[in-house]
Amino acid sequence: MSPRDVLWATMPPLLWAIAYTVAKQAMERFPPMFLMSMAYAVTALALYRPWVRVRTPLLPLMAAATLGTSLQSALIFSGIARVPVVTAILADQSQVPFAVLAAWLFGLERANIRRLVGVVVALAGVTLIVGLPDAVGESIGLLLIVLGTLSWGIAQAIIRASSQDAGPPLMGITAAIGAPQLLILSLALETGQAEALRQTTLTEWFELAVLAVGGFVAAYSIWYGLLRRHRLDQIAPFILLMPIFGIVTAYAMLGEVTTPLVVAGGVIILIGLAFVVSAPSAEISTSTQPLPSDPGGLG
Repeated sequence: MSPRDVLWATMPPLLWAIAYTVAKQAMERFPPMFLMSMAYAVTALALYRPWVRVRTPLLPLMAAATLGTSLQSALIFSGIARVPVVTAILADQSQVPFAVLAAWLFGLERANIRRLVGVVVALAGVTLIVGLPDAVGESIGLLLIVLGTLSWGIAQAIIRASSQDAGPPLMGITAAIGAPQLLILSLALETGQAEALRQTTLTEWFELAVLAVGGFVAAYSIWYGLLRRHRLDQIAPFILLMPIFGIVTAYAMLGEVTTPLVVAGGVIILIGLAFVVSAPSAEISTSTQPLPSDPGGLG
């Protein structure tokens, strides 16, 4: 990866950490799945262009949108509602090994031992910070988050294998598919949507805008652009930067205080990420060369 792409790869985890913190605040007003349906609706309005031909085949596109948008959001954000922000962000790091393993199992990438060691080391840091949940509600929340990350990891492998569209259009179409799916799930499983809309303040609408524009429009446009140019097991480990960004945003916005144990875990995460970034990429097979650069993406 070029230094420029390394820099770009740090942006999605930063934006996602901010989005998780903002979502935690917004879920004090909105039911989780209803909140995410609105966030994806805003994303679709910003990025989806129905007059532009979609080149990605329909079946994998629907599978990726359902697994990587609707199902993962329903599970992860329902989990976030039950646990502290930093805990949620740390549990969310399980998406890294799921994404890497899915890419390897689907035959998209060839296994790289140094990269695998880096992922294991970084996850050890995550485990050190998370520890054991304090209550049954937190245990359920963590389980929902892990299941959501599994769904997300599989979706990333599908996108890596099948995507023929640039980052922003791909995010737009997946958001357009996911928003109504999440709304249906919300209406079936949640209550209080109408009351939440009536009582929403300007501050809460602003939080929704930050969540949609920062956490989805910007973050996933960058992410999908990188995914078209690089191996999944190269870029997925950058998500492990989320705990470090999350500790800062959770403290600044919610007053969640960190501990020396969390700092130690963050250092271990960075060491693991250094292994991942420094791993050679000469093992790419001829069938899994990086996809062509986005003509209107990150370059």
